[in-house]
Amino acid sequence: MAKIKVVTIGRRFCAGGSDIGKLAAEKLGVKCYDRELVEQAAEKVGVPMTEVAKYEESMMNWLKTPINIFGQSELTLAEKIFAAEAEIILDICSKEPCVIVGRCADYILKNKVKTLSVFITAPLTKRVQNATENHGIEYEDVEDRLKKYDTKRAKYYSSNTNKVWGSIDSYDICLDSGKLGYETCADIIAKIVEMSE
Repeated sequence: MAKIKVVTIGRRFCAGGSDIGKLAAEKLGVKCYDRELVEQAAEKVGVPMTEVAKYEESMMNWLKTPINIFGQSELTLAEKIFAAEAEIILDICSKEPCVIVGRCADYILKNKVKTLSVFITAPLTKRVQNATENHGIEYEDVEDRLKKYDTKRAKYYSSNTNKVWGSIDSYDICLDSGKLGYETCADIIAKIVEMSE
């Protein structure tokens, strides 16, 4: 089996995907890319981060319309941002092994480099606890916020990949951070990558 070069992480909101990505990257001795990809995309597209934040995870449907995301000039801002992120991800992964959180990286890298595609989930009670304790979300708002962000991520992923966000069929492995804990999830990811040599 070829060595896995890149780990991609999809995640439910407040399931710990970003933290697990960082931990797995540390264990593997590689970089973890997350929000910095958005900043690089904003610079590449030439728009302020405030605008990118509005459009970054907005639903778009470019796969259902045949366009060339790397050569088309008449794209919406959301499409330009996605295309910029895709170019940045492809460039990074052509140069170094790494962990990438979100950004449909599993789809962007399909058939480009050997990847391990991971989805991180957790029971609602654990996500509520994480949201209130670590993200400062008021308890009375938390379930609505979790639902809103999960729906947004699902639409973004599905519209860009034609795959089902969170479905086991869309990933190599799915891990429950509520049952396993962040450290164990990161250990499992690192071990799979190491065993792929």
